[in-house]
Amino acid sequence: MNIALFLKENLKNIPPDIGVIINKLPYGLRPGIGKVYTRSKQDIHNFDNFNTNQKQDFIFQKVKNIVNYSYNNIKFYNTYYKEKKFNPSLLKKFEDIKRIPIINKAILNSYTIDERSKYFKNSYKVNTGGTSGTPFSLNILPDSMGHEWAHMHTIWSKFEYKPSDLKLVFGGRSNVKNTIDYDVVRNHYAINIYADYIEVSKVLKKILKRQSIKYLHGYPSSIYDFATYCRDYDEELKLAISNKLNGVFLGSEYPHSHFRNVIEKTFNTKSISWYGHTERAVLAYERNEKFVYEPFQTYGFTEAIKNEKDYDLVSTSYYNYASPLIRYNTQDKINDLHYKDELLDSFKISRGREGEFVIDKNRKKISLTGLIFGRHHKLFDYAKFIQLKQPVQGKIIIFFVSENASTEMAKELFDAKNLNLDIEFKKVKEPYRTKSGKINLLIK
Repeated sequence: MNIALFLKENLKNIPPDIGVIINKLPYGLRPGIGKVYTRSKQDIHNFDNFNTNQKQDFIFQKVKNIVNYSYNNIKFYNTYYKEKKFNPSLLKKFEDIKRIPIINKAILNSYTIDERSKYFKNSYKVNTGGTSGTPFSLNILPDSMGHEWAHMHTIWSKFEYKPSDLKLVFGGRSNVKNTIDYDVVRNHYAINIYADYIEVSKVLKKILKRQSIKYLHGYPSSIYDFATYCRDYDEELKLAISNKLNGVFLGSEYPHSHFRNVIEKTFNTKSISWYGHTERAVLAYERNEKFVYEPFQTYGFTEAIKNEKDYDLVSTSYYNYASPLIRYNTQDKINDLHYKDELLDSFKISRGREGEFVIDKNRKKISLTGLIFGRHHKLFDYAKFIQLKQPVQGKIIIFFVSENASTEMAKELFDAKNLNLDIEFKKVKEPYRTKSGKINLLIK
């Protein structure tokens, strides 16, 4: 059973005052995820105290297990490994992990999702575009939620976060029915980031009179846009938020210094950022220093592979048996590497997810990360590339590369709910590239 969906359907009408009480229940006791959550929390604690041999053995066993499983159960890995003359029997010790062939999005997209996945009744499909804007789909097992939350709570606990604490979330979902919705499963208020901030302010001020919101969480570009509104137009709302705020959680985009400085200064608070992706194979966070990301080797095995100028971030998922990723090249570029116990201990992102905007008819900035990858566009199932251009305020052009989808189909397959934008669709044979060959999401 998909516990998250069950709870969402059956608890969606529970008011926030009751939701806060429900969320005092420890995650280790929650049905469906408690055992995984407890185990992952213990792994995090133990790993920090392991010696070098113990850390390497932990990683080796996790990687070996997922390799054996994938080779025996998933067509892609069986076929691809045989082509590369690799067999799981070659894995005898930690150093042998380097013998496993590296894969990337292009290789995976040359196979259907069914060929690179194993069917589970309760799995669900997600889409991602990553840095390049190249669509990619995979299946996720909901049982991994406990693993995910154990690591995210470890990050947020740096700011004394507890699951009973309320957050205000700025994401890209289009299923926010009201200006601000309460989500009892995650115990947060979700803002409709496409709504006018004047209306957001009215609703939020009423909430803040009854309850304390201790954290802001979401896309740096969207929180920055909200912070500039509060700073320039709504001193009352700025103070109401600042008085109770413990910190800001910045995810999904690279937190540009400008965005971050404005957010922290406006709300007189601190922020923490992490690197993660929809593929759920790597998670790293600012454990000790801003913009220096330390990976959880308990979340997935994280490596750096040298390329021409810097390094590619490569990761292996331990727990997603629906669509495993083994030595998956994220194609995000990293540098300033530091190693500890012969493992990648920290890095900086040299080129990766960066916040970009388009401007709607009301001059409101719309985060591209939220607009394109925060929504579940069915167009991703048909398009090889999706890019966007804004010729004038209030209008965008969606360029897509597809063998099967027509322009009329693209209009139907693109989720345009809650958007105050005129949208034109254009089918192209090849994506637009920069002079260096890079395919950017936003065409300038």
